[in-house]
Amino acid sequence: MQPAVFLDRDNTLIANDGDLGDPNQVRLMDGVAGALKRLHDAGYRLIVVTNQGGVARGKYTEEDVDAVHQRIAALIDEAAETDGMLDRFYYCPYHPQASVEEYRRDHPWRKPHPGMLLQAARDLHIDLAQSWLIGDQPRDIQAGRAAGCRAILLNHGRSRHEPAEQRAEDATEEATEIAGTLESAVEVILNAAPARASTTARRTNLADDVAPAPTPMPASHSPRDVPDDTLRQMRQSMQELAEEIRLERMQRGDFSPLMMVAVLFQLLALLLALLGMLQLEQPAAFMNWMIGAGLVQLLVITTLLFDARR
Repeated sequence: MQPAVFLDRDNTLIANDGDLGDPNQVRLMDGVAGALKRLHDAGYRLIVVTNQGGVARGKYTEEDVDAVHQRIAALIDEAAETDGMLDRFYYCPYHPQASVEEYRRDHPWRKPHPGMLLQAARDLHIDLAQSWLIGDQPRDIQAGRAAGCRAILLNHGRSRHEPAEQRAEDATEEATEIAGTLESAVEVILNAAPARASTTARRTNLADDVAPAPTPMPASHSPRDVPDDTLRQMRQSMQELAEEIRLERMQRGDFSPLMMVAVLFQLLALLLALLGMLQLEQPAAFMNWMIGAGLVQLLVITTLLFDARR
């Protein structure tokens, strides 16, 4: 388990107030590369988490998002004179009022939900309790706190009590610290406590965590990154449903008996699916286990629907 610093993208790493899908328009904010290198050298994994509602609004595609992220990673590595500064990008292309129908929904990855941070913790073995989030919007702070991280709100030099567009007082109160710049936020993190993982160990483990890519840039992940293999698709679906359960629990602040039953059914469904995977050489047995897992999954959904009405 390693500590990480989760980073918002727009107006935290790059200057951008709108929808950006053109890598040629990427401009790093002042001091970003040097600040990130200090965290990198201290042993923190650096993970970007960003809402990309421009995809849902039809302004650009997910491929454009990947291109922008490749450009950001390249500029930071070049400025810091260090390869592989950023470990991964996670982004959410969904929006509840999307103009593109396939993206019209809320999603546990969309900040202020903590889904991107929780997924990164699973993927990269992150210790969330020892990790931080840096962002300039209330939704960033809320996502970080919901995931169990400490969170720093960037106010870009504004007074703590100065009103600013889309800035909520409750987010200011939720933030662990307020910082004017990314450099000062990094100073807060490094003065609070040293990262427990060494840089050497961090880079060694990264080779095991990230699949080989045609370029050395960090991978960019969205909720749509589902493997083609049928069994992996089933596992991904189950993980997303489990994430919905986790999110529902955090939002409601309790754990009802029906929710407990749903969790138990979910575990049973996962167990049946796992047993089915062990029977791949026997198609009849495999199908029986998968049908059982599917029926139990229906029980999970039914239980959650009843619980939502209580």
